[in-house]
Amino acid sequence: MNEELVLEDKIISSAKRVFLEKGFEKAKMQEIADTAGISRTALNYYFRTKDNLFYSIVNQIFDGLLPHFKQVLEKQNQTFSERIADLVDTYNEFLRANPDIPFFIISEINRNPRLLAGFIQNSKRINGYLSFLKKMLDTTQKPEGVNYMFQMPIEELITLFYGLIFMPYVISPMVKELYSNDGERIAEYYDHHADNVKFMLKKLIVDAN
Repeated sequence: MNEELVLEDKIISSAKRVFLEKGFEKAKMQEIADTAGISRTALNYYFRTKDNLFYSIVNQIFDGLLPHFKQVLEKQNQTFSERIADLVDTYNEFLRANPDIPFFIISEINRNPRLLAGFIQNSKRINGYLSFLKKMLDTTQKPEGVNYMFQMPIEELITLFYGLIFMPYVISPMVKELYSNDGERIAEYYDHHADNVKFMLKKLIVDAN
């Protein structure tokens, strides 16, 4: 990675920290420059506005996730339960490596929902991601009989899935307290939570006939 890309990545990481602490509206470009250890002029060279920084953070999140998601989608001859299990494992692994992402997204949804909603509506990348989800539902081998999940609007399915996946990371400070900051026990908790999500989705999707 060349020096410019390294610095750009450092700026994006610094902006994420400032946004998490202050929120998008209250964050100042000078604070982001100071956190990154660069001048305001240098910051403006890479990102002229806070909006550009915010969008770069969201794009970086999806850049990290989409390749893994496509690998799950492109697997052939899987049952719906198997594909959902793979998807849960993919998210669990990604979020274990990037635990601040759910809190960042939830914080900005609460602080500035129009900014994030507008970006989602206009982003070809995210809309392509949603199309992947729909394709997964349409092409995966479905269990026989009528079940509740397949009749759900895609918006309800997505919010249900992400609610289950994201919540342990949103409340991570509480998780650390409950397990006395024991890293091994916390890691086991996240693995057990992923297994519980698979079980709940299986009961809802496959067994709710």
